[in-house]
Amino acid sequence: MAATGVMALHLGKRSKLGLPKVGQLLYGGGVSLAQQGRKLVGYPARPYLFYVIPGAGWVTDWVGHYITQEISRQFHGPAYTTTAPHLLSGQIVHFGEVGAFLASRHKAFARRNQLLCTYFHGSRDPQFEELARHAELFLAHESQLVKVVTACTLMALRLQEWGVSPGKIVCLPLGIDLKTFRLGNQVERLAVRRQLAIPETAFCVGSFQKDGVGWGDGLQPKWVKGPDIFLEVIAKLYARYPNLYVLLTGPARGYVKAGLEQIGVPYQSHLLNDYRAIASMYNALDAYLISSREEGGPKAVLESLATAVPLVSTRVGMAPDLIQHQFNGMLADVDDVPALTEQMSRLIESPELRRHLTTNGLQTIQAYDWPLIAARYYHELYEPLLKDLLR
Repeated sequence: MAATGVMALHLGKRSKLGLPKVGQLLYGGGVSLAQQGRKLVGYPARPYLFYVIPGAGWVTDWVGHYITQEISRQFHGPAYTTTAPHLLSGQIVHFGEVGAFLASRHKAFARRNQLLCTYFHGSRDPQFEELARHAELFLAHESQLVKVVTACTLMALRLQEWGVSPGKIVCLPLGIDLKTFRLGNQVERLAVRRQLAIPETAFCVGSFQKDGVGWGDGLQPKWVKGPDIFLEVIAKLYARYPNLYVLLTGPARGYVKAGLEQIGVPYQSHLLNDYRAIASMYNALDAYLISSREEGGPKAVLESLATAVPLVSTRVGMAPDLIQHQFNGMLADVDDVPALTEQMSRLIESPELRRHLTTNGLQTIQAYDWPLIAARYYHELYEPLLKDLLR
């Protein structure tokens, strides 16, 4: 969607994970000049929504893509993703992650726009040094923001405990593309298993995330993602169920791969070129395990429900908001290796339990389709701010 007076985006080649790369804003002041001109001739100025993404093709990029795409489609409003917000004026600028906001906190443009930031997960616990540092910086500059968005109740409550005004916090869940992530039929599931050469008798457990530091081999673990807990649970399960198999995707999985090799459990690890390709990998799974200590989503909660993969998760992020224990998934406390192991064992031993969870999960996930969630973003978050900017 082009706009008179501003060239918002240049879409070039696709990124390594399939999302179109976002070019630079050619000139951002044009929006403000166009608005001033419209006011002078008696027409209301129309502000724009710019969702700031890192441009790495990872989860945050796709969140921004779906939100802006659906708002443009449903409400005919100019909504864009961008990696370069600093020339904008008189706009709604939504930072899709706290790191992007902190990198821009000293920019003068903060005074000329309505700034929002999504804070998926955070902690002031000193054991998570990077998260704690980000939290303190965020709180020092939070006054620049008109709204703080988070995807889960746990983080909304934590932000309030940190002193962020409840009226500034907006809790909106992540969505899922139900056309891409869907229930596969038996033929599709068998085809994927055969393509990956996963034995038909294997019980395949999935872990599709990034849990290593940086974008290299990932031999240094991100403890917040609980890769050590994942390995402990897998080791205990493999001792009881020799048909166990592990399927990994995502970058920087070196720590987990080394641990699986030490355990001796058979596994595969794939780095996919397109995030959406993960959908077919779910068809190879018998269960999914989330062992994180901190999360904002994770997307795997939504993806598992949408693809009818039985889920066991720690009580992090959106999991307690979506999962009713033993109804559409299984929950355990953070760091509770015995509980995670026992719940996975129940799934392995009970096809009936797996069917019960996935049947209910498919009903739960219908409310999280991106068109519905993006509409909530528009009505609950952006529309009131647009009206303020038009005054």
